[in-house]
Amino acid sequence: MTKEVISVRRETPFLEAVDLMLKNNFNGLPVVAKDNKLVGMLSEYDLTLKGSSIHLPTFLKLLQKFDIYSKDKKFLETDVKKILAMKVKDVMNPSPFSMSENSTLTQAVKIFSEYGDLNPIPIVDKKKRLVGILARYDIIKLFGSSSAVHKNQKNKRLMDKNVNRFLSDFEKNFLFVSRFRVSHWFLISVIFILIGFAIAFLLIIKINLT
Repeated sequence: MTKEVISVRRETPFLEAVDLMLKNNFNGLPVVAKDNKLVGMLSEYDLTLKGSSIHLPTFLKLLQKFDIYSKDKKFLETDVKKILAMKVKDVMNPSPFSMSENSTLTQAVKIFSEYGDLNPIPIVDKKKRLVGILARYDIIKLFGSSSAVHKNQKNKRLMDKNVNRFLSDFEKNFLFVSRFRVSHWFLISVIFILIGFAIAFLLIIKINLT
């Protein structure tokens, strides 16, 4: 297990916890109280909105970062503020599965094989205080070769690069639509109104001449 565990509190802003997970390439974060007692778990499974399959961090990032939101916030401000103000306690699993620090590796492997969505597993002492964390990747590192681990890390970096490129392109195109709408639609509407008046004026002159 990893003994130097990064954890969050129940009152930690949700977006802050998500950034922590992404920055450190974590599959989950343990949630602890002031006495370091385990009180919850925030995992990748908890980051998907139930019933819609929407990845919550991506959804929040779109609302928070994209220029379209800042231009239309008067229509969404109240609801979006509530979403962006969410805390870890609003999303976490308050009854996480944990294992004792005295559990065997065989027991851990069995748990991982039986529960596909369980990753990572917080490790606690007799007083339920967090003392470590065990991820599937830790098991892979133990039984796998160093070259396989290096290849896995390289692939993850390539995946991050591709995803970031997609988000960047998507944002540029999305913002183009937003800027075009905000900056030019009014002008286009005025032009069409003027053209309409011009056509009506010419028709009136034609009718008078005939």
